[in-house]
Amino acid sequence: MKTKLKTLLTLITIGFTVFQCDLFDPKSKVSNDDLVAMLGLQQIYANSLSEGQKLGLNIAYSHRFSIKNGPHLFCREYSTAYLEKQAEWEKNMEQTYTTIGNAIGIQIVVEKFNGPCSISDKISACHYDGVDGINDLIPYAYTTEGEHKYLIPANIYYGVTDLKNAKEACERFKGTYVCYDPSKCWQ
Repeated sequence: MKTKLKTLLTLITIGFTVFQCDLFDPKSKVSNDDLVAMLGLQQIYANSLSEGQKLGLNIAYSHRFSIKNGPHLFCREYSTAYLEKQAEWEKNMEQTYTTIGNAIGIQIVVEKFNGPCSISDKISACHYDGVDGINDLIPYAYTTEGEHKYLIPANIYYGVTDLKNAKEACERFKGTYVCYDPSKCWQ
């Protein structure tokens, strides 16, 4: 066994020496263009993850809210800690959001599904500490339309008229606001 291991290590060492592996070539450098491309890919990957996944939560089910025949507004995700509440919370959801949508002038479509929810054009998030005695976070991910066309108008519908932006709306419920695109976030 020792002889085979020594032979294998010797062959690997000779292979690296003879073939001058580019992997270990100190002369090769990463250009600025390479760095920009890597950062762009990293941003695309980060935006493709659901908010709950980014937080390390095990997401059991989700709801995605969209404008009918239009863009996504936001995603709301629930960890496995909320499984017992799923049927209760989904009972009248469509009617609730139809009512809110009618009040603020948009038709809201609700998608319910198992697992995480992601939106490709996420600009911000709001993480709520939990509800009904369950302490796991409830992450929301918002698009620009979600912040502007839904979040503040929905708060106004419920009588909260002193909010200036999405960050204040999130923090009103003791949530943590995260902005992923400062040029588009409403904060």
